[in-house]
Amino acid sequence: MLKLENEQLLVEIATKGAELQKIYNKKENFDYLWSGNPDFWSGHAPNLFPIIGRLNDYKYTKNNKIYELPQHGFAKDLEFTIEKSSDTQAVFVLKATDETKAMYPYNFSLTITYSLEGPELKTAYQVTNHSTETMPFSIGGHPAFNIPMNSEGTYEDYTLTIDPKKEVSYFESDPVPYLSGNKKSFNDMKNGVLTMNHETFRDGLIIIDEPTLETVTLASPNNKNGVILDISEFPYLCLWTKEKMDASFICIEPFYGLPDVIGEIGTLEEKEGMILLGANEQKDISFTITTF
Repeated sequence: MLKLENEQLLVEIATKGAELQKIYNKKENFDYLWSGNPDFWSGHAPNLFPIIGRLNDYKYTKNNKIYELPQHGFAKDLEFTIEKSSDTQAVFVLKATDETKAMYPYNFSLTITYSLEGPELKTAYQVTNHSTETMPFSIGGHPAFNIPMNSEGTYEDYTLTIDPKKEVSYFESDPVPYLSGNKKSFNDMKNGVLTMNHETFRDGLIIIDEPTLETVTLASPNNKNGVILDISEFPYLCLWTKEKMDASFICIEPFYGLPDVIGEIGTLEEKEGMILLGANEQKDISFTITTF
């Protein structure tokens, strides 16, 4: 377990999946991140690569060959190498192996850099295509935040606010976790503000289709603590908590990619929202969590 620390926050990161385990407020003595209670959901903040969501039958085709990928890809399940670290920054690297090429036949490297400055934690992804062909991929974060924070108040006290404030639509999931191919107006969010309640998420994840969003704020008028996520580099925002269970967390997920539309097995290049990275090119993309 690697630790980053300054006067305000203590951050813990596992080498498996380079996954955040804790964002701890040292002054108030509480963790912003979900505990990973397996009775509800065992994750904390998985990193999603090289796909987001689920493929039809967990499969895709390339050059008339069928490959299989787990939901949200394999990065979350593999050990990363710590390339370098300091008190406030850590660099994790995952490179293609025979194991990954059996699922995803590309020569890639994925670098995840965590940087801690004051109340802010930045997650920076760098994907490099070392192959001689175009490499399709998706990438995203899946951080889960406790509600209530610091054990103050209730789930329903909290609101989630997007900026710029606007009416938005989301991709219909039918059956969950696949997409139906249709979109719906997100009527529970009024002028960019969603009052948190479990009923909104009873039927599963909500992926908002709005590439102009800059920030998402989770806060309560009854609690001085909350988080702001800068997701301006990502075209989609996913909101999720455990279906049909009153779990005390919400995942605020910057997505650059989407699950499959229900149907036939296809190619990764055909999937909506994929990044197509040219030979020997790299893609840099990041999001920042500001705590208060």
